[in-house]
Amino acid sequence: MSVDVRPATDEDVDAVVDLFRQYLWFYGQEVPDAEARAYLTARRDAGDSVLLVAEVAVEGSDPAEDARIVGFAQSYPTWSSVSLSRSWVLNDLFVSPAARGTGGARALVQETCRLAKEAGAIRVSLATAWDNLAAQGLYESEGFVRDQNFHHYAYVTGA
Repeated sequence: MSVDVRPATDEDVDAVVDLFRQYLWFYGQEVPDAEARAYLTARRDAGDSVLLVAEVAVEGSDPAEDARIVGFAQSYPTWSSVSLSRSWVLNDLFVSPAARGTGGARALVQETCRLAKEAGAIRVSLATAWDNLAAQGLYESEGFVRDQNFHHYAYVTGA
C-alpha cells in the first residue's frame, strides 16, 4: 500500500466528514453531519485551518480508481508572542481503525510539519489524551517532545 497526503478538496468533504465524526465520537462528542460539514468547510474556506487527507492505494492498482481517504489532519496556523514567530497547532488527527498501520497517520504528521516549516512556523504543537499511547509513540518517533516546562490549562466558557 502507498499513502498519499494532500490538501482536502470539495470532492473529499463527504469522506472527511465521516472521519471527522468518528474522531469526535472518540472524544465523546456527537455532531450531526451538517454541522460537521459546515465547520470543516468554513474553517478550510476561510483559511483558518489547513485540512489534509491521507489516501491509501493498493500497490499495482490504478490510484485514480482504487485510492480511498483513510485519514485527515487539521492544523491551525497561529502566532507565538514569546518567540515573535508563527506557530501551528495540529489540533485534529484521525485514521480510520481499519486503516491503522498503513502509515497514514505518520504521513499526515510529516506533511503537517513540512507545510508548517514551509510557512515559516517555528513549531508545531499538539495535545493528546494521557492514555493515547499509540499517538504518543507516533509523535515522539517524529521528533515531538513532551513539554516539561509548562502546564497547559483550559477554561470552558460554556458558549
